[in-house]
Amino acid sequence: MGEHQHEHGHDHSIKSLEQISRAFYIGIFLNIAFTVIEFVVGYRTNSLALLADASHNLSDVASLVISLIGLKLAQKAATKAYTYGYKKASILASLVNSVLLITVVVNIFIEAAHRLTAPPEVPGKAIMITALIGVVINTISAFLFFKDQKEDINIKGAYLHLMVDALVSIGVVVSGVVIYYTGWGILDPLISFVIGIIILISTWGLLKESLKLSMDGVPKDIDIADIRQLLLDNQHVSHIHHLHVWALSSTMNALTAHLTLDQDNYSARQIMNIKKHIKEELAHHNIQHATIEMESLAEACDENCC
Repeated sequence: MGEHQHEHGHDHSIKSLEQISRAFYIGIFLNIAFTVIEFVVGYRTNSLALLADASHNLSDVASLVISLIGLKLAQKAATKAYTYGYKKASILASLVNSVLLITVVVNIFIEAAHRLTAPPEVPGKAIMITALIGVVINTISAFLFFKDQKEDINIKGAYLHLMVDALVSIGVVVSGVVIYYTGWGILDPLISFVIGIIILISTWGLLKESLKLSMDGVPKDIDIADIRQLLLDNQHVSHIHHLHVWALSSTMNALTAHLTLDQDNYSARQIMNIKKHIKEELAHHNIQHATIEMESLAEACDENCC
């Protein structure tokens, strides 16, 4: 049953991979087109807000490309060197995305601080129109990932980036309107600061989780105490040690554990059935790959674990 669960999840991921890949390709194309437009307009109008937003969009293009590569690698078969395959590539992609965004924020803050002392003259109308295009493109792109973003931290990262971009572009539209009617050029670097803060807030959680998963930490949707209790609730298990839970990928979790049986006279078939039942229970708690070693009371006592 444990193997059946694993195969079912694999079939589902293969079936949806083509659809997810198409969403990535469309999102990459739309964002590359808009990034070029925004950079050109931002450069010609000397608008840091547009250049900052374009930088953010460029980072999103890179994020989408990295995420797509991560998803593709996660589907590759295991090799002699990588016995789990390349499943963790999606977690590494998520980590790279987070670091990339924070790097962009630092650059935005530095340039915005310089411009606060001497705000340049910028045309509000051009900023407003360009940013409005960004709202439309980023909203469409984010919508492509809405369905799958709850199931994969990597796709969630792409979705969050695009949604944040849409919100940021709305802020830039508002600043363009105000600059157009008031001539307050200082709003341009101020909006850049706001963009940077929004990026930091939206990225921080993703950075922490992807860093933890890359270090084989327990995934946030797994309570290790609950898993331990679930194993102990089995009437045949008297003790647990060497319990470890980690993420194989952004969608698959693994567990290893040594379980001490309550008696030593179980047959091989009985032990197999106990394992089967435990793996079924773990599958319902988002653990798709479980490696369980059954020990007799004597073996456990030899390890001083009784």
